[in-house]
Amino acid sequence: MKIAVRATQCSLQLFLAVVFCVAAALSAYGGKQAAQPSPAAANFAAEPPEIPLEQQTEQKLDPLTQDDVNLYLKVMRAAALRVKNPLPADTAALDGAKRIFASRASGRIPTHEDVMTLERANLVATSMDQIVAEEMKLDGRTYRGIAEAVETVVPNSNLGVASGNSGAPAAEHTLSPLEIRLNDVNAANRKFLASYQEEIQRLIPVVRNPANLPK
Repeated sequence: MKIAVRATQCSLQLFLAVVFCVAAALSAYGGKQAAQPSPAAANFAAEPPEIPLEQQTEQKLDPLTQDDVNLYLKVMRAAALRVKNPLPADTAALDGAKRIFASRASGRIPTHEDVMTLERANLVATSMDQIVAEEMKLDGRTYRGIAEAVETVVPNSNLGVASGNSGAPAAEHTLSPLEIRLNDVNAANRKFLASYQEEIQRLIPVVRNPANLPK
């Protein structure tokens, strides 16, 4: 349930996955086979320690405050404006990604610089708010936690569905502590954001539009 990024099914992210697979395969080539874990290690691995809720999701686990919403809107307004009026560096990243895609037919193996260009182009295209937040010297995890909380309960009109959980489980099952916590927080956030929903629904499709991705 993470923003960062936010799981858009698109050609760029698929190519990024291929890039990382290629890099991993090259780095592993010629390496020694990993030793088999001992029975004691296997038993330990089968019973991992409980992970704190805060480490299971980037979403802020407390209800949003007025300061949170003000910060989110400040960043998203600036990001939407920049998407419509990109800086030269933003355009260069998108153009660089297009050139990398065009070179795929030749069988060229992506370089480290290519990976960096693709990552930047992905941010420019669908997560400009992260770039703006970084330039504002905001703590990245704090901002992403707020954005995740907002966009979990406010639908993205580009996708036609809510960006995250609706607050109800898809099927009957025993809810985990994290699900219980998120259901309660999402219900509070949905009510709190009601008066801001119209503006948020105008901003999200601009900043998180898959059509912005280079082809």
